[in-house]
Amino acid sequence: MRRVADWLRQADAALSQARDSKEDGHYWASCFFAHQAAEYAAKALLESLGVEARGHSVSSLLDKARELGIEILEEMRRKALSLDRHYIQSRYVNTFYSGAPVDYYSLEDAEKALREAEELVRYLKEKIRGA
Repeated sequence: MRRVADWLRQADAALSQARDSKEDGHYWASCFFAHQAAEYAAKALLESLGVEARGHSVSSLLDKARELGIEILEEMRRKALSLDRHYIQSRYVNTFYSGAPVDYYSLEDAEKALREAEELVRYLKEKIRGA
């Protein structure tokens, strides 16, 4: 059973949460949910190709799509690499020498992650429509 629409709805929900978290000053959460949105959209693309994707690295998921013949712009892969940094660091205290993730994330970080995620989700939705 193909779940493309479900993955895309979840991507949109994660983007919404990233926006809300940014507005509420929870910049670490905004970055995490921005990553999640891109991950869900990448999984939707692979699902549209009949591939059930595993893992959380957006860049690796895009590499898998490339292996399947989908053109992925290098600019989009760079955005995925940037977002991949937020999957673990935004959530786990032991990824930093001291302090908590909440201490390390700023409004600028959240704005950048959200912008990258919005661009990636939009781009991957276009790829799905073209697949």
